[in-house]
Amino acid sequence: MNRVQPQSLGDAYPALCNFLKLTSLTLAAPQLALTVQVGNDWRHGGVMNYGHLPVPILREVLSSQPVKGATLDGKQLSLSTYSRSEGSEDTVLVGHLHSTHTRYQLTIYVPGLAVASLSEVQIKTLQYLAQQLLLCLTMAQPIGPQPEPHSAVDAIAPPDRLDFMSQVVALSPTSPTSDRLHQGHPRLVDMVAQLQACLSYPQLGQLLATYLPYFFPHQSGRLVLFSSPPETFTVLTEWGEAKPLAVVEEQCCYSQVHLLDQQPGISQECRQCQVSHCPTQTTKCIVLGMVNDTTCIVQLVQLDSEPFTTVQTALLKKLSEQILFVMQRLLLLEDLQDQAAKDPLTGLLNRRHAETVLNSLCHPGNRQQNISVILIDIDHFKAINDTYGHQAGDTVLQNIGVLLRGHVRTQDIVYRYGGEEFCMVLLDTTPEVALKRAEKIRRAVKYITNSFNGQVLPPLTISLGVASFPHHGETPQTLLTLADRALYWAKNHGRDRAVSVDHMLVSAECPSV
Repeated sequence: MNRVQPQSLGDAYPALCNFLKLTSLTLAAPQLALTVQVGNDWRHGGVMNYGHLPVPILREVLSSQPVKGATLDGKQLSLSTYSRSEGSEDTVLVGHLHSTHTRYQLTIYVPGLAVASLSEVQIKTLQYLAQQLLLCLTMAQPIGPQPEPHSAVDAIAPPDRLDFMSQVVALSPTSPTSDRLHQGHPRLVDMVAQLQACLSYPQLGQLLATYLPYFFPHQSGRLVLFSSPPETFTVLTEWGEAKPLAVVEEQCCYSQVHLLDQQPGISQECRQCQVSHCPTQTTKCIVLGMVNDTTCIVQLVQLDSEPFTTVQTALLKKLSEQILFVMQRLLLLEDLQDQAAKDPLTGLLNRRHAETVLNSLCHPGNRQQNISVILIDIDHFKAINDTYGHQAGDTVLQNIGVLLRGHVRTQDIVYRYGGEEFCMVLLDTTPEVALKRAEKIRRAVKYITNSFNGQVLPPLTISLGVASFPHHGETPQTLLTLADRALYWAKNHGRDRAVSVDHMLVSAECPSV
């Protein structure tokens, strides 16, 4: 990413970087740009260029939008399509983020995309990301009245758009309201901004472990995740003395599952923890966020006689809002990453992701480990599609995927290779053991009962090819090529059989490899 100077954007910089990353992932767009204008003065602005979009193309994208096409208006995000000329396929997706509560005017540009090409999930995801970004900017940058221009020079109209946008990666280090950036507590502002850049639960724990002890210096505390079902209690971070926290754990309704008659809402205390067994001890167990079956809780114990301050209570409330947004984003990110790695029909890994793993396994430094590959092809699958329809064929593929998942260990990989073909990667498996596994799968397929719309489909058979690293090949491509040849040798010699590379090579009917 060609970056603006972090100090130019102050505490907004991590949130903007995170927004660009997630937007790129959501749209599967390797290159995009975000223009930022600080306040009402055009001179305090510039461009964040994500994905190394070449500057000449970036200048052209930002300056030439002659024909406006489809639009989609939302409360906080409006999307439009621009083309160079009527009917041109050279489009740019332009999104305007608008809120009356932030000091920034933000516009995102994505070359090669149009509103019509976006799915409903992508649109909803973009709207959600825009909402979270604007919320972060509101909290990270306290808003005061915008100053009037001090002189006629300050009030002059902006120059030609191309001249302004040529200042790529050039945000002014100061702005008319720079003195207000840290009206709130600097550490609180930093924490809020960094929360918006948080991309995993461990990172969330590390971040709060840095900041929470500062705001709660006279308390012992910890941040925990409770998942149900199954009931698991995971400590993300903790600080202070451990012994007082044991009292909270004994009382907390999340620790004692049988006490969890009703879940508290966001920012509310656990009912059991409102009553302390020790008169000199003040406890708080507050829900910070709940997403699906995961609840994030902060547990605090104060050992002196002073109660929690009003500032600390207010902080917990604000923190609850932020943690909820972080958890929603983490869930969204997990879903997006899951979609990117899996085949949508069968739920198995897709070929690109699985072969990335295979490449990391099959290398010269790993010659001591036996890794076997089994390529699987459904016999006469085209006849199923032609006779019963493609939806029936999809049902068959899904059923095969379920069966294959039941024939791998947790360390093995099974993925859809393409069409009606599947692939299994078996770790610590010799060629002999892999061939036995292939035979077991071949026999198991015969017992699958496939039906569609109440009609029972004919029994299935499959053909399989087996190759092993490093015995048959020392690169993933060689391994897959040999397994593919063994598979097609099986199909050319009667189908419904599993064939290893060794058998193919010694067979008198097999051409040399």
